[in-house]
Amino acid sequence: MKPALIDTPQLSKLLRGAMKAGKFTLGARESVSAMKGAKAAVCTSSVPPPLAARLKEEAKKHNVALVDIPFTSAELAKMIGSPYKVSVLTLRSISEADLKAITR
Repeated sequence: MKPALIDTPQLSKLLRGAMKAGKFTLGARESVSAMKGAKAAVCTSSVPPPLAARLKEEAKKHNVALVDIPFTSAELAKMIGSPYKVSVLTLRSISEADLKAITR
């Protein structure tokens, strides 16, 4: 996993924009299953190590960009406007420019 080098307001805007397409999965366990059709997965520091290893393995297997952000699940939930904690966000529909911005 590589650290995100993008500022918080820009990351929040990119994630909300990507979520508007409606093709996303919230949650670590759900994201493991949804890796097959995903383009990117955003992981927080709240993901337990065994689950993080499984996510990394699935992302590598399906050639998905895996971005580790230095935020907690509550902070990611606040960024995307979710009332629930979100430890992993998998995006199936994201523009190439947004994907490059998140993974740079």
